[in-house]
Amino acid sequence: MLTEVHGILDQEKEFILEIPLEHGLNYKFVNYKHNSLFSKLSKCYDYFEKSIQRSLCSDIYNANDLVKRVVKGTSDLWIAYDKDKEIKGCFVIGFARYPQSVGILTEAMSADDFDFKNAIPKIEEYYKELGYEFSEMAGRRGWEKIMAPLGYEFKTVTLRKRL
Repeated sequence: MLTEVHGILDQEKEFILEIPLEHGLNYKFVNYKHNSLFSKLSKCYDYFEKSIQRSLCSDIYNANDLVKRVVKGTSDLWIAYDKDKEIKGCFVIGFARYPQSVGILTEAMSADDFDFKNAIPKIEEYYKELGYEFSEMAGRRGWEKIMAPLGYEFKTVTLRKRL
């Protein structure tokens, strides 16, 4: 069930949306206008670094780049909390704009624990309601196996050469 906070000014909302799961973690979409943003970003920093190192993209962007995108509001910060309200994971959702379609792009995802099977469909539902038409992510081959049961399919190979 998605829950949204009503009747509070946008900058006063700590979270824009919460996805509570029956068992396990809660997933919260952080309001980039709230004064707690920098505290949350500092707690997520190590997760960002882990995600980037595992993605093998550390030569083209870093955790500071993700922080800047979230602070500017050009990417969304989601945090996974356990029942004791401890952060167990962080991920950043950006946006993929193509001439024929617009979607969401997972820019970074790292967690000590993560309930992909239950959380990802609810997060996708939120963005679908906003008009986004697809979700994409880049990752190593292992991610293909993890995400296939959720409807993700292999689409492309990215080749890169330093100039």
